[in-house]
Amino acid sequence: MQSTIAIVERQFLTALGLKSFLSTMFAHVNVETYSDIEQLKQQIESNDGSRPYFVHFFIEEDLLSQNTDYFRSLPQVTIAISHNSLPKREYGFPVLNVAATENELLSELVNLRENGKNGHSKKVSDIPLSEREKEVLRMVAKGMLNKEISDSLCISLNTVITHRTHITEKLGIRSVPELTMYAVLNGLIDYKEIYKK
Repeated sequence: MQSTIAIVERQFLTALGLKSFLSTMFAHVNVETYSDIEQLKQQIESNDGSRPYFVHFFIEEDLLSQNTDYFRSLPQVTIAISHNSLPKREYGFPVLNVAATENELLSELVNLRENGKNGHSKKVSDIPLSEREKEVLRMVAKGMLNKEISDSLCISLNTVITHRTHITEKLGIRSVPELTMYAVLNGLIDYKEIYKK
């Protein structure tokens, strides 16, 4: 069963933008949007075999404030969606500021993942990559081009391409943003290193 992230946001464009961002970062995860809490609750409590396997909930701040006890009782990580840099209220939930830039959103998601309740990051030792593939992935996450990786590691361009092919096949991840997120979430690289060249 595919893992699902649920977004409950009344502002259509905000929901669409966040869905697009999360879908890019986590292509292997299904992202669903809901216009109200009741729709989501019906899915969570469904017993007809159609219930998605929810891993995270992103819920508009005002809606979450009306349902705090319900979401505190669930094992999934629940994150409040804020439309400005300061949350309106303190609920005891992590807060994601959707008014932030793309780079800031990525940074916030990494911080939420590291500090969120019931996070399930893999240990680096569990990542199915060779040491050389991890090294190449770190360089890809830093934004290095194949030629730069080749020069830095003193290996041929074809070898770099072969390593990248193995990485994408093993992880099932093809896009550079998602490979970058994978590297950060699995401790292969610090977020602060990503945009340094």
